[in-house]
Amino acid sequence: MSNFNPRANVFILVNLGCEMLYVIDQRLKAQRIAADKSVQVIHDVTTVLLEPKFIDSLLSGSTHRNAQVLTTEHCKFMLNDIATCSLMRLDDSSMDKLWSLMTMIYKWQLFVSRHQLHLLEITFRHLDSINKLYPDTKRHMLIDFTKNTLLDFWNACGEEMQLTIYNTNKAWLQCFNTKISLLIRLGFQAMDGSFIAKVDQDYFNGYVMCIGDNIYIKSAAVKQQSETESNSMNQLAAQLNINQSFGEDLQPIFAGQFQQQFEQTFNNILFDDFDFDVGSDSSKKQDNASSSNTSKGCEFVQVQNNESGDLVKGNSNGSILNQNLLDLYSQMP
Repeated sequence: MSNFNPRANVFILVNLGCEMLYVIDQRLKAQRIAADKSVQVIHDVTTVLLEPKFIDSLLSGSTHRNAQVLTTEHCKFMLNDIATCSLMRLDDSSMDKLWSLMTMIYKWQLFVSRHQLHLLEITFRHLDSINKLYPDTKRHMLIDFTKNTLLDFWNACGEEMQLTIYNTNKAWLQCFNTKISLLIRLGFQAMDGSFIAKVDQDYFNGYVMCIGDNIYIKSAAVKQQSETESNSMNQLAAQLNINQSFGEDLQPIFAGQFQQQFEQTFNNILFDDFDFDVGSDSSKKQDNASSSNTSKGCEFVQVQNNESGDLVKGNSNGSILNQNLLDLYSQMP
């Protein structure tokens, strides 16, 4: 790590934090958490992650003579604190799975990037995308301020320094090699965990051209479009009365059937590392029943329930942002 540039710290933390928000949002929706609770979680986490004094401390601290690049343990610890600043609760296993998704998706984004300026583009797309998660004026102003702050910092570094920041981000992620079911299904990751440089799929360039966007939203839209096209082809085949009596080996298999068979065949490989129960013991059966119909893995957003089943942490009006944590990160030297 002696050749790493500490000025990369803010980009590592902000980009991983935005990926964290993507996953939190996806899981809150999959678990059908009430809209007001979801909004509160997303807004609280965004507020702490992008607290101006916290960002400024990362920037100013990285320019000191004895500055060091964040260790993976330190970065994970801070993001765990930030993730749980609101209603959400994560045990160690849950955080490990969240961490794997954050780091591997960000690693893939940098893998397909080709220039140091792409790091800034990825960062801005991340910020623009979290701005779309339950947008409001306060969060919009906070995100704009963060973008301007990062842009000024980036421009002040110069091209040579920018290149070392970019390379430090890529090198910092090299120790991670988790297999992610989403990337494998898209054809972006091989079964040994390595990334695939050339993907012979029409949609690949669509992902590469907007790296940093919310990949969960984009993949869901692509999947829905694919299913719609598949249904249209099935309907057309039925209308044309295509003869399927050519023998079992020659019978067509539709896209939906193939996807189901593929996931069943490789279930242990693709999803085993990301399956576990969600919620408190009192609501585990209900949560498992609802989540099993929406996803086959990555079910790690755990929300505290009280005896009445309400999501609570703090006073009755729901204003529960952890002010101590916000103050802590605002006052970092």
